[in-house]
Amino acid sequence: MTIEFAVIGGGVMGEVLSRAVTSAGVYTPEQVLVVDPNPNKLRKLQQEIGIKTSSHLSDVAQAQTVLLAVKPDNVPKVLSSLQHEKLSAHLLLISIVAGVSIEGMAAYLPEQSAIIRVMTNTPCLVNAGMSVLAPNGHVSESQQALALSIFSAVGESLILPEKYLDAVTGLSGSGPGFVFLIVDALIEAGVLQGLPRAISRQLVVQTLIGSAKLIQETDRHPAQLRDMVTSPGGTTIAGIQVMEEYKIRATLLKTVETATQRSKALGERNKENKI
Repeated sequence: MTIEFAVIGGGVMGEVLSRAVTSAGVYTPEQVLVVDPNPNKLRKLQQEIGIKTSSHLSDVAQAQTVLLAVKPDNVPKVLSSLQHEKLSAHLLLISIVAGVSIEGMAAYLPEQSAIIRVMTNTPCLVNAGMSVLAPNGHVSESQQALALSIFSAVGESLILPEKYLDAVTGLSGSGPGFVFLIVDALIEAGVLQGLPRAISRQLVVQTLIGSAKLIQETDRHPAQLRDMVTSPGGTTIAGIQVMEEYKIRATLLKTVETATQRSKALGERNKENKI
């Protein structure tokens, strides 16, 4: 059976997506190839998922879809190597490499190559990720649908123009880190008030999950849901008053803005380095 989906990079995300596409039935294990220089990683993937593995980049040449999952500094080397291969005429390159533009990747590929740049996030590890796909003008409808099915296997996915990816990076890409910090602080707050740490953790995590589910399933504005739990003169409004006093809202706005600007700066640096 021919290779349909080749993953360059057997790190965390490469492994997660390889497992997901086979588990979801997007591809059979025999149709998936992972390329990585680490033989231990390859052995693990082969034994646990049953996919094909290789340490040679040339083996991805005939794949219809190639997922680039390497560090940004390795992109020029990888794409330069592919320049010397006879690639599929219908190749779709999907990149989850942060800060490397479609234009930067296109410089290494044949003209009119179909490229999709993706910003995803770590909840993909538990099939609850948020992935935003930015295709160039050469991606066909069927290729776009295929890419959506790949990332829908690890959570939710949507299509946006590439110009939004820095903001996406600052919000959902970096967002889990911000949420984890807030969750950690809430757990510590419970401990400070005398709760056992395990109990505080359970209370905070389930409150977070439940609140997110309430937003998702009711489709109400967060302010409406906040009003439902905020009684006049009650405990919640007393706590919110402190949050407003310490400018939590403004801090979060600035946090995402700063992360977005950092994403733009990294993209400019990669562009200067011709990637």
